[in-house]
Amino acid sequence: MLTIWIGAIDMGLAYAGLALGVYLTLRVLNFADITVDGSFALGGGSAALLLSEQVAPPLALLAAVALGALAGTVTGLIHTRLGVNDLFAGILTTTGLYSITLRLMGRSNIPLTDLKLSISQLPQLGFAADGQWLIALLLVAVGLIALLALWLATDLGLALRAIGNNPVMARANGISTRRGLTLGIAVGNGLVALAGALVALYQGFADVTMGIGSLILGLGAVIVGESVLRPRTVPMALLAVVLGSVLFRAMIALALQLGMDPVDLKLATALLLLAALGLGRLRIPGVADPAGREAGRQS
Repeated sequence: MLTIWIGAIDMGLAYAGLALGVYLTLRVLNFADITVDGSFALGGGSAALLLSEQVAPPLALLAAVALGALAGTVTGLIHTRLGVNDLFAGILTTTGLYSITLRLMGRSNIPLTDLKLSISQLPQLGFAADGQWLIALLLVAVGLIALLALWLATDLGLALRAIGNNPVMARANGISTRRGLTLGIAVGNGLVALAGALVALYQGFADVTMGIGSLILGLGAVIVGESVLRPRTVPMALLAVVLGSVLFRAMIALALQLGMDPVDLKLATALLLLAALGLGRLRIPGVADPAGREAGRQS
């Protein structure tokens, strides 16, 4: 039984990049980006293809991040240069990415069952490979939180937060909203692609449809994390998002353990999101706004 919960935590940590990418675009930039559905599958498919060709895992992960960032850049350029609505820009890119990912992979799925990773050198913690994955993914999540917190505290990061909070004021202060949005969307989708690659490695295969519903999973992690911790600072908001990813996967695992039919899993996910949204609207005296928007934009 405990192994099942360790596996749920592992999966939640693997999805941490997805949650952080959605937080960056949605909360910091105030940009509703649907590109994540396509960039998640692109990251997983590209990493699986490279790993199947005996490319070193770190290089495969970096390639996935680069391709995800490129996908985000395309969405940013469509929105900022062509004036296309943010939702429609993401839909256009995601639609094209499905064919690109399928063409890149050469088939609908790529198995990675015979792949040997260096995590075998990590302690097992009594849970065999799940324990090793727990340590590795935890290190990745902590590293991503630290890097994003430091980046958002720089002048560039503050400029991005200003763009999401008040683009008119940002332009008045000489900040290029076009470049800032494009950069932020690119970084967000790079994180999402990294999550796709890690999920592919963890589950042992990549599928061209693995990105379907990724936006909902990322949004669920953000909502659950902010509802639980109600962060006031950027580092705490990033930590809350990762915690939300773990809790969201744990709730899904609990639903399956209680005997829920996998066919009803999407319905359960929608109900969980609805419950988290309702919890997020509750105001507790002396606690910051549960929407958590101040945390993503304060200077």
